[in-house]
Amino acid sequence: MYFPKLFAISLLSLAAATAAFGDDGGPLDCGKRSLAKAVANAHPGDTITFTGVCAGPIVIQVDGLTLKGAGSAIIDGGGQDALTIAGASRASLSNFEVRGGLDGIMATNGAHASFTNLNVHNNFVFGISLQTGSSGILSGVTTTGNGVHGLDLETGSSATITGAFSSTGNQVFGINVNGSALNFSQATANISGNAIGLQVATSGNAFINDSKTTLNFINNQAVGLTVVSGGHMVSFGGTINATGNPLNGVSINSKAGLDLDAGTQLNVSGNGNGVLLQEGSVMTVFNLPQFSGFPGYTVLNTHGNTGAGVQAQTNSTLTFSGNAKLMATANMMGVAADDGVTLTLVNSTLTGNSTKDLLMTFGTRADVQTTT
Repeated sequence: MYFPKLFAISLLSLAAATAAFGDDGGPLDCGKRSLAKAVANAHPGDTITFTGVCAGPIVIQVDGLTLKGAGSAIIDGGGQDALTIAGASRASLSNFEVRGGLDGIMATNGAHASFTNLNVHNNFVFGISLQTGSSGILSGVTTTGNGVHGLDLETGSSATITGAFSSTGNQVFGINVNGSALNFSQATANISGNAIGLQVATSGNAFINDSKTTLNFINNQAVGLTVVSGGHMVSFGGTINATGNPLNGVSINSKAGLDLDAGTQLNVSGNGNGVLLQEGSVMTVFNLPQFSGFPGYTVLNTHGNTGAGVQAQTNSTLTFSGNAKLMATANMMGVAADDGVTLTLVNSTLTGNSTKDLLMTFGTRADVQTTT
């Protein structure tokens, strides 16, 4: 006597599945069905595969949802936030494009997601923004041509970039880390054509944790990498290249810090200043093989910059120690230090710079050993 009710429930379940995955059980076709409604009706742990151009806004509010594209799969925000992860955990986003939103992808209120093989472009404010304690893992992500930042981390959020990552042609920062944390793990990140490549600011921090990571800051409009306002960045064995940035390849300002350890290679060439250090900031270049396990040298190689290879100002501190060295060649000036700077050089070569190899003025203090 209960079969009709059970049969009705089965039909409702089948209808829900058809709405989520399409009439034929294949990917949801956004030309026929609403992806936003399918996501709104999803249950924890569901997988939704979609194709076509899908209208936003789309809001993920359940844990463990997998959203992936098939073929040409696009979410268009139509001027609103295209895709929001609102406090949900373990979301998985892969293989689609996000465009035309106020923000492309927004994660808020402790959300957590993985972002894989996404192209996020031409959104009015941010490409991807993680806010209010949210976190994400990014691999194979491209964020291009957004109105403010490509990748934005704010208010205690965090992200790990692994594998390939590209942030190009965004109007302000390629990556903005503001009061948040960014980790690079076996990553190759190309950050170019933005106003500023990467900013680590307001007590935020960034970390390179292996020798396989390479960061390329190429042809940004002003600065490649900046650490500012109490921010701190540490590289444990990676490679950082900053080339063709007309103001500074790397700048460390306003009581910020940059530590290079374990054989890190920082190469700055063809910029305005190679490295600018100022306003009570600290840059430390070192390697202790017995602790790092790397027997070679940590190197700052600054070459062919139109300003100074290293410009240190206003009570900042630049220290090379252990297996570390500075190579400053063919710049307008090798190292220029003034206004109470403390400078320690070992194992280094400053030669062939067009005006001065080493200029020290205004109360600068230096300890120079085993240096040409």
